[in-house]
Amino acid sequence: MRRRRTPRWAGSYIASQDMLRGGCTFGSLAAEVIKTEPAHRDAVADGFERWQRPFKCGLSKMRERGELRQEADPAALAHLLTAAFQGGALLNQAVGDSTPLRDARYGALAYVESFAAER
Repeated sequence: MRRRRTPRWAGSYIASQDMLRGGCTFGSLAAEVIKTEPAHRDAVADGFERWQRPFKCGLSKMRERGELRQEADPAALAHLLTAAFQGGALLNQAVGDSTPLRDARYGALAYVESFAAER
């Protein structure tokens, strides 16, 4: 996989995970809440929606400016980015190494870049 320059926001997330050596705090909390208090599922879903909103808004603006092709689906790409960071953070915690998180990040960002408009 060709590795490109990492956006600052993605790099800062990796750095914070390197320092914490923990999984995603919100994801861990969400899993516990849903398991013990299923009635709070809607609140947890709202939390994930809020987390994904900046991705979705940014990707939508990129598509509107013509930086992404029209077939790019901002909602689906936001889900992908969230899942990559969430899953990568869990693997980081499990193995004590940020390599899986870095690989997930590179893969997700490469997929988003595959929708870049021709310039």
